[in-house]
Amino acid sequence: MDTELIDAYLRRIDAERPERADANVLRYLQERHVLAVPFENLFFLLGEPIPYSLDAVRKIVYGRRGGGCFELNSAFAMLLRALGFEVTLLAGCIYRGEKPDSPIGHLALRVETNEPERRSWLVDVGQGSHSRWPLRLDLRTPQQDPHGAYLLKPTREGDIDVFRDGSPLYRMELKPREIEFGLPIIWWYQTAPDSPFANRLMCVQPRVDGRVTLANRVLTREIDGERIRERIVTEEGLLTALSTWFGIHLDKLPDIPNRSPVAAAVVGEGRS
Repeated sequence: MDTELIDAYLRRIDAERPERADANVLRYLQERHVLAVPFENLFFLLGEPIPYSLDAVRKIVYGRRGGGCFELNSAFAMLLRALGFEVTLLAGCIYRGEKPDSPIGHLALRVETNEPERRSWLVDVGQGSHSRWPLRLDLRTPQQDPHGAYLLKPTREGDIDVFRDGSPLYRMELKPREIEFGLPIIWWYQTAPDSPFANRLMCVQPRVDGRVTLANRVLTREIDGERIRERIVTEEGLLTALSTWFGIHLDKLPDIPNRSPVAAAVVGEGRS
C-alpha cells in the first residue's frame, strides 16, 4: 500500500493517521473501522468476484463497500501492517448451533503491540457479532466491550472459542496462515447449496448508539435499546435503505429471497 492509498483508507474509516503502533492506536483503528465499514454479502447475490488483500482495500476505499471476513480482515491487516503493526492471519470456524462449522470458514487477525507492554490481540472487523475493540488473547476472563461481554476459552485441541454474552461465536486456530488458505472456502461459500451467503441478503452496521441490520427484506434498527423492525417490499425502498444505513449505493438490486420477517431476522446476526 502506498501513502495515497493508506491516507484514503484512513479517510474511509474517518481516522487520523497515527504516529505510533501501540495498543491505544489499535483500539482506535478497530473501532473506527467497525463503525464505518459494514459487514455485507451483496457480492454473492450480485455475482461479483470476492476480493481480498489489496483488491479488498480498493473495494472498501474506492467502492465504499463492505464485505465478509476474508475481505474486511485481509484489508485491515494490510492497513495495520502499513502503519507498523505486526499482524498474523488466523483461521476459524463459525458456530452455528452448538458446534463450529466445517470446513474452516472465518478469518481473523492476531496483532502484536509493544506499548505499554508486549501483548497479543484478537482483532476482527469482519463478523457481524464481533467486538468493537481488540480482545486480549492472554485473558480467560470476560472482556467488556460496547457490543457485549466477550470470553476467550481454550479448547482441548489448543484453539480458542470466542463467546459473546455466553453464546459461542467462532473457534480460532492460533497457528499463522497465509491468505491463500481461504480461497477454497470462498469458492465453497459461492457455490455450495447450503452456503449461508449465497441465498440470503445480510448487511450489518454497528453504530455508536446500537446497530442496523438488513436481512433479506427486513430492516432492524436497534438504537439506544429500542428495536424497530420494518419489512421493505419495493426495490426503491431497499436501495434507499442500503444507501441510508450502510452507505452502499447500487444502481440495481440483485434478486433477494422473499423469506418471512422472522426467518430473515434470524440471519441478521451477520455471522460469516
